[in-house]
Amino acid sequence: MDYQSSASSIALAPLKHFVNPGSGTFVLYLASSLLIALFVHIKQARAQREPSGALAGIFPRKVYTHTSAMVDYIYFALNSILYAVILVPFIGLGVFVSRHLYGALDAILTPTTLTDLSPMWATIFFSIVIALLADFGTFITHYWMHRFPLLWEFHKVHHSAEVMTPITVYRMHPLDDMLTLSVIGILTGAADALARFFVSPSISMYTVYGLGIASYLFFLSGYHLRHSHIWLSYGPIVSTIFISPAQHQIHHSKAKRHWDKNFGFIFAFWDYLFGSLYIPKERETIEFGIGNGEDQLYSSPLQLYVLPFKKALRLMRRK
Repeated sequence: MDYQSSASSIALAPLKHFVNPGSGTFVLYLASSLLIALFVHIKQARAQREPSGALAGIFPRKVYTHTSAMVDYIYFALNSILYAVILVPFIGLGVFVSRHLYGALDAILTPTTLTDLSPMWATIFFSIVIALLADFGTFITHYWMHRFPLLWEFHKVHHSAEVMTPITVYRMHPLDDMLTLSVIGILTGAADALARFFVSPSISMYTVYGLGIASYLFFLSGYHLRHSHIWLSYGPIVSTIFISPAQHQIHHSKAKRHWDKNFGFIFAFWDYLFGSLYIPKERETIEFGIGNGEDQLYSSPLQLYVLPFKKALRLMRRK
């Protein structure tokens, strides 16, 4: 009976993304992105004095039935099942790091309150620190994936998408996610232990549906337009603070002027500090993919899993 229950749970893993508030593809976040896309599309159609054709404009058949999109759908289903089996330890890494670091500190020091912050301000401070560390962890691993050739071979899976839909966010090689979750877990776990030891053992952060407030607001603010054809720019000022959907679309561009730009997830100032920030002055025409005909090599879910290992081995043999 337990085996049947476990097998059923794994088989339903793809659907759980849409009903789990902790998932980026929770129906509420999808709905909010749809409303923003509708507003943007109608506004742009009026500015160009063209018929809005809202549904056709937001869900163009050539995008959602493209071969690349079809591969995404299958890969998403397979990855959801695979991740339910292999990524659980990485998801809980932050708790593991926090518990063991706190234990190590407790063995050599006496818990000491270094600040007299009120519970409210301690919660605000802790929420900001965790949001910044989690986002920096996402940024720096993404930066490494582009800078180190071996990691780039695995990250190419994500960039090989020739069209983008909200499901493209899941077109990530498992090793990519393992690295990202590990770095985030180490950073946030260490911060949690230090905050409980030196600020308050009962410190917490503001959450909604179990998500940090920053992640929740980010998912509500058009998160899914990042992987779409809907152009939404935040303008020159806000785009130095937050990564807009347009900036992330530029990150996926084949054009050489866009290479290695806008690695950020939520915040753009990491890119500013690392010299990789690109803010568009106007709407740009973007062709997605890796380029040089390499996109065609990633034409099946099996290739998305296997090809990076083959290319990484070739790369290591050359050294």
